[in-house]
Amino acid sequence: MNQIEKIREKASKKIRRIILPEAEKDIRVIKAGIQLQLLNLVEPILLGDRDKIELLCKSEGVAFPEKIDIYPYQNENDRDKKFNFFKEKLAHKNPTDNQIYKMCENDLFTAGWLLKNEFADGAVAGSIASTSDVIIAAIRTVGVSSGSKLVSSSFLMELPDGRVFTYADCAVVPYPTSDQLASIAIDSGVTHQVLTGNEPRIAFLSFSTKGSAEHESVSLVRDAFNKAKTRSEWKMDGELQFDTALIPSIAKRKAPGSTLQGDASVFIFPNLDAANIAYKITERLGGAVATGPVLQGLNKPFMDLSRGCSVDDIVNTACVCALLN
Repeated sequence: MNQIEKIREKASKKIRRIILPEAEKDIRVIKAGIQLQLLNLVEPILLGDRDKIELLCKSEGVAFPEKIDIYPYQNENDRDKKFNFFKEKLAHKNPTDNQIYKMCENDLFTAGWLLKNEFADGAVAGSIASTSDVIIAAIRTVGVSSGSKLVSSSFLMELPDGRVFTYADCAVVPYPTSDQLASIAIDSGVTHQVLTGNEPRIAFLSFSTKGSAEHESVSLVRDAFNKAKTRSEWKMDGELQFDTALIPSIAKRKAPGSTLQGDASVFIFPNLDAANIAYKITERLGGAVATGPVLQGLNKPFMDLSRGCSVDDIVNTACVCALLN
């Protein structure tokens, strides 16, 4: 059983309520919702107008089940509650009533509002919306967790030989400070442990290993490691070159005193350039299966999708979302 199959199996035992906000606009989302329900992986909630959803299904030749849960994001019964919620959230900006009503009618903000009010356990969006739009909606509704300094992301990478690693941050924070990098590491460790069931072994990556080079970027990674290790008892080390973090024989030569000994499972890259390039190389040349991006640091799981996602990608992301609740 591969890692994503394990994640699906775990999700099926929790049966979380997961909102799919883009159902009116994307047949992939509807197909994913149907599959999630048929396989009893999560309880999907399609956000939108039933007539529009059914019309889209008809145009695409998709048989739509009668009993799937649909929540109309322009529900008149919730209009005043949503209006007051967003009015309070934006009070510091002195918004007009029209601006607030526009937010109330937005599917991403509605999904976040439902999460905040515990109508559901998680949300999955981004098949149409951009990553920035998903993150903005999530921050303005469910908010950033008190234990995190920021919203970041990670990818679960499963290699053909069955090894599973976590890469971060591959999608959100371009050039993190040392404080932010430490927070990314802790949040990525949590994600890795929840999704794999294994305690994380965290490597802070650099082009330097233990002072083999000096540069401001090396100092930043070193500082991030020193800050993170005060917040957790997990095994971690830095700054390390990738081969030193991964291969025991190289670690023995380059960093004999390392607590990781070349057995890292969570790789924290110094910036978004390095992380994004690395995960795509691992996926395309190494044949790894990449699951993500998994958004981290929020009070409630609000997952992002690639706009090129498949139906299976949406199903798998919904299952990941279920486990992170």
